Amino acid sequence: MQFRVGRFAAPGLAGILLALGAAGTGAKEWKLTAGSSHPPIVPWVQVIRDHVVPESNRMLKELGGPDTIKWTQAYSGTLYNFKNTLEGVGDGLADIGWVGTLWEPAKMPLENVTFYAPFATGNVHHLIDIQEELHRTIPAMNAAWRKNNAVYLGGQVADSYHIVSKTPIDTLEQLRGKKVLAPGPAASWLKGTGATPVDAGLPIYYNSLKTGLADAGIIIATGILPFKLHEVAPHVVKVDLGAPISGALAMNLDTWKSLPLHMKTMFRFLGREYARKQTDIVAAKVRDSMATLAGLGAKISEFPAEERTKWANLLPDLAGDWVARNEAKRLPAKRVLAAFMEGVRKRGGKPARNWDRKR
Repeated sequence: MQFRVGRFAAPGLAGILLALGAAGTGAKEWKLTAGSSHPPIVPWVQVIRDHVVPESNRMLKELGGPDTIKWTQAYSGTLYNFKNTLEGVGDGLADIGWVGTLWEPAKMPLENVTFYAPFATGNVHHLIDIQEELHRTIPAMNAAWRKNNAVYLGGQVADSYHIVSKTPIDTLEQLRGKKVLAPGPAASWLKGTGATPVDAGLPIYYNSLKTGLADAGIIIATGILPFKLHEVAPHVVKVDLGAPISGALAMNLDTWKSLPLHMKTMFRFLGREYARKQTDIVAAKVRDSMATLAGLGAKISEFPAEERTKWANLLPDLAGDWVARNEAKRLPAKRVLAAFMEGVRKRGGKPARNWDRKR
């Protein structure tokens, strides 16, 4: 028998998992909760609902083992909000779920390398490969998850960040004086521009723009349409600030320890599948989103290349400061930054600024 999980072929996986203990034990129904702060309209939650949850029981059934999972699904902030995703999984409110590491610069600093090296790459398939590579080769990456009572299963990246605004933005100078929504560490991208960052997650962007709490927002292209932001900020400025590593599919560590080995192996496979599937969806949505937005009346413009270069070079040494802070805590930030930037370059990427090299 051959199990085929998306792009990953696993010859004899059924036999392997059965040998690990899927057969010959008493039947057990596992009660697990899948959760997220965000709704399933975003790819990183959609794949949990539409693939991880149903595929887990399908795989167990095909293996012929005694285990089944009774799932409770709680998305859209039912259990916790966007600032508490790590605690939501780590504290066991959800057994498995999406963790937004972009809001955890203190607890998960190494996961946030892309936010301190903007303008590096907008290629999501390259980025997910790099994220998985970092986790395979740098032990400190996985150790941070366990320190927070969670287990990393599969990476999550988003498409490149752009800007939505109530008024046109054609130059860097036009950011001056604006209140700009910026998730987590993305606020640092506004240093030196004269704009004021306002920390926010996608679920509150709409009301923040509508009520005047903000004038504009830094946002991934695929987040504009699902949250109808073009209705309150019709100017979509394609800046390509860089695609981020912004989270992961994770499991509560106590739940993980309670599972038999064959189920742990299964969830590892599902984690890898999650990473690829959500990335494929993101890439497809990027291709379609701008055309759809234009058809709905959004005013789409390209930020001039010279202004983009000026922005990248205007920023202080975000990556160097990040490395220094975390190396002081005995974390291998310099290694992570170098691996990330080299990962971009060896895949053909041309960063607007080489953050790992002195200028």
